[in-house]
Amino acid sequence: MKRTGNSEEGPHEALDAQAYERLVPIAKRLCRAAPELDPRDLVQEAVRRFLAHFRPERDREPRLWLIAVMTRHFYDLLGKAKSRQKAAADPALTRWTQAQDVSHSPYEHITPERFAWAVDQLSEQQRVTFLLRCEGLKNPEIALKLGVNVATVAKRYFDARVKLGALLKPYVDEELQ
Repeated sequence: MKRTGNSEEGPHEALDAQAYERLVPIAKRLCRAAPELDPRDLVQEAVRRFLAHFRPERDREPRLWLIAVMTRHFYDLLGKAKSRQKAAADPALTRWTQAQDVSHSPYEHITPERFAWAVDQLSEQQRVTFLLRCEGLKNPEIALKLGVNVATVAKRYFDARVKLGALLKPYVDEELQ
């Protein structure tokens, strides 16, 4: 690591204040579905995982990596909350099941190379739509940029996510065993 003045530069140099501030609006959009979650907490957890797992020699797009991890963490939190609600409503479930709080998504173990391969398997239209969404653009903005209907963008994005899920599922199952 190089030293510049009093600060150290390392793998986290790709994460500057501007990138952090770009993540907050995305986190706020995610948290509309769950107002009990704080968007800054999502960003903070993504940054924590970034510092723990990001490797500049293998991971090329830190901002996309952060958005993906933050989104996965959000859905993990929603799933946990739903499980807790079910557990509270079902007295047959034990306290042990309510106390479980695993914070890591199995999708974090998918390498950037595998993810890039899966994205390359998408049709050109799906890939462009997916990558624009990863950059934080909303469906109407993407539709305007591509010159298509908003519903077409939504369908392409949905199809891309379904295909990516199917392509990456074997690798997730592999990690869980």
